[in-house]
Amino acid sequence: MFIGSSALLSVMVAVAAWPAEAGDPAAEPLRISGTGSSLGVLRRLADAYQKRHPGQTVRLLPSLGSAGAIQAVAEGALDLGIAGRPFLPAERDLGLVSLAFARTPFVFAVGPKVTATSIGPAELARIYRGETLTWPDGTRIRLVLRPRADVDTAFVRAISPELDAAVELAMNRDGMLMAATNQDCGELLARTPGSIGPSTLTQLVTETETLRALAWNGVAPTLENLASGAYPLVKTLRLVMRGRPTAAVQSFVDFMGSPEARRIVERAGNLPVEPAPAR
Repeated sequence: MFIGSSALLSVMVAVAAWPAEAGDPAAEPLRISGTGSSLGVLRRLADAYQKRHPGQTVRLLPSLGSAGAIQAVAEGALDLGIAGRPFLPAERDLGLVSLAFARTPFVFAVGPKVTATSIGPAELARIYRGETLTWPDGTRIRLVLRPRADVDTAFVRAISPELDAAVELAMNRDGMLMAATNQDCGELLARTPGSIGPSTLTQLVTETETLRALAWNGVAPTLENLASGAYPLVKTLRLVMRGRPTAAVQSFVDFMGSPEARRIVERAGNLPVEPAPAR
C-alpha cells in the first residue's frame, strides 16, 4: 500500500526545511527513512559513516514504513529507503533497486513484568482470537496490533493459516490496542502491563531494551539460532535506491559492505548480509 500524496508532500517539506550544514557547501544531506525496524541500526551506521566522511551529512527521517519509503525514493523525496519486505508487483516498475543488507529475528515482545518465556503459533492464535485472556500468572494479556496493511501484520498472518484467520478476528474486535509504527509499538508495549506484540531483535537491542523477546516454540531468537536455522522467523532489511544512484548514495552503499558496517549491523541484533540485489 503506497503512502498518500499528503504524507509524501510532508516529507518533501521537511527535507526542504533542513538548515544548510557547515563544511562542504556542495554536499547535500543524504536523506534516509523507511521501516521503523531499521531506524536504530541506521542511526549507528549513519554516525560511523559521517565520521569517515565528515563532509557528508546523513539525515534520518521518522519511519515512513516500507511502502512509504519505496514511493518516496521513487518520487525523489528520499535518497535511500529501507524496506522490510521485497518489492510488491506494483513497485517493480518504479526503476528502483533493492539490496538486502541484514537479517534480524522477527519476535513477539512482551513488557518487563510478563513472566512467560516462550510462545508458539497455536497459543498465539488463541491470544489473537481472544480465547486466551491472561498469562499463566493471571495478568491480563494486552495484545498490540499493527495496521492491516503493515509489513509486520502480513508477517504474522503468513506464519500459519490459523494465525491468518486469528489476526482477522483481532482486527475486527473492538477495544484493541493499535500501533501505527514500529516505534509506537515499542512504546505501547513498554508502558502497557501484560502486553505482547510483534517486533524485531534489532529494535529491542537498539531502542526498547525494557522489552523482552519470547522464545518461539522454545527456541530463543538469538543470532546463533537464526544463522543455524533453528529460529525460523526472520525479517530481512533492504536498502532501496534508484537504478542510477548518485555518488553520495553509492558511497553509503559501499560503506554498508565494509567490515566496520558489518560489525555495527551485527552488534545491533542482525546477521549482516553483503549488499546484493534482492527481490
